[in-house]
Amino acid sequence: MRRRFVVIALSMCAFSSGSIAQVPAPSVREPELTASGRGETRLAPDYAYVTIGVTNQAQNAVDAASENARRFESILGALHSFGLNDRQLLTSRYNLTQNYEYPKNAPPKPSDFTARSTIRAEVRRLEDLGKLIDASIASGATEVSGVQFLASNTDEARRSAMTEAVRQARADADAMARAAGGTLGRLIALNSGGISQPIYSARENVQLMSAVVTSGGVPPTSIVPGDLVVTAQVLARWEFVAGPSR
Repeated sequence: MRRRFVVIALSMCAFSSGSIAQVPAPSVREPELTASGRGETRLAPDYAYVTIGVTNQAQNAVDAASENARRFESILGALHSFGLNDRQLLTSRYNLTQNYEYPKNAPPKPSDFTARSTIRAEVRRLEDLGKLIDASIASGATEVSGVQFLASNTDEARRSAMTEAVRQARADADAMARAAGGTLGRLIALNSGGISQPIYSARENVQLMSAVVTSGGVPPTSIVPGDLVVTAQVLARWEFVAGPSR
């Protein structure tokens, strides 16, 4: 009985060894090259957004709110005179706050009230932007900010930037392949790393001179927009075909 057990155990070991020998060895991965590229295209803006605000104070809440509403309506009338419709005008902020005085060694004491309201205007004729700002100030606006320039159709510029990014990635990969003594093989993967949204902010690159148009001959507001920049980034992988060994 003991002898039969030993034979069976040896047979199992032999079968297992044969099974392991039949498993194919892992294939060697072909060498690859990875390169990134960045493309850039410029285009002129064709519309803008501007934020116009009015702030005023009064001794009571009713007077502060009513004066603010009067000035706000006057500003709206000025904006409408440039052809802006209600869909191009958005009230982006309104608040009415109680002010306080802080005497020394005494608790805070209520003071007057401040009313603030702002409107965001979409300007489709850029040649009207400076005149629109002046008309708003003359109508009671106390703040002009957030001037941003945009373009209506960026599809062609986006594709041009992407094409340049791919061209740059391939040129770099080709240079690496030749430096390593080989050439580029087939394209394995090509991925977009993102495309920037072209917005041109007045805080950065626009010459903005706020001026109230008066009979004193103060020059009008001058705004000089620059080009919008569309950028694209890609990441690509190619097979590396080794050259003849030396």
